[in-house]
Amino acid sequence: MRKLITNALVPGLLTTAGCTTVDTGLRNTVVLHYQHVANVHRIAFTNPVELPNRAPVHAVLPLDSHGFWAVFLLCGLDVTGANIPSFYFDVDRLRVQFADRRYGPLQPYTLRLDDTADVNSRFDTQVLANAIAAELQRGPSSQVFRHGFYAHLEYRFAVYVPRALDYSGDQLSLGYEGGQTLALGNGYPPADVASAGPGGSGIAAYCMP
Repeated sequence: MRKLITNALVPGLLTTAGCTTVDTGLRNTVVLHYQHVANVHRIAFTNPVELPNRAPVHAVLPLDSHGFWAVFLLCGLDVTGANIPSFYFDVDRLRVQFADRRYGPLQPYTLRLDDTADVNSRFDTQVLANAIAAELQRGPSSQVFRHGFYAHLEYRFAVYVPRALDYSGDQLSLGYEGGQTLALGNGYPPADVASAGPGGSGIAAYCMP
């Protein structure tokens, strides 16, 4: 049975998880329908990442043992509000809400490189973020959606959660920074994936109904 999770309101950001319907009177609100499909604990790279002054990086892991990549599918997008001519979608504006923290783009000094004590620095974080996206992301990083309803998008993306103590494994709340938005999860719990990429487990590419 799907779980209904109470709305969480943040200034400029409106998120709800576990619901499948929305008040049609939201004339100024863009609605994102999503599924939290997996939590990934290690990412191996198809093409090792070249960084200055070190051997190529073959894999990355969370620095903290309670960290993971939360992987989502954007199932559909509702831009039918009477006062919404279009919506600019950018994966870097997506946020995961857990406890009292919000998580977004990868930050320096939060990843281990291979099975070493080396961590990502501010100089190589963007290169590693691009390599991670190449393994996990499916769909464009940004797109302008004109007025209308977009079903079956199946865009896949990941948000890195560097530390999540007392996380039960349920669907995480997703939000979008910028504009008036409402994110609705379908309530399915994510799979736990030890490793993604070459030699790892597959990750869902289609939303459950």
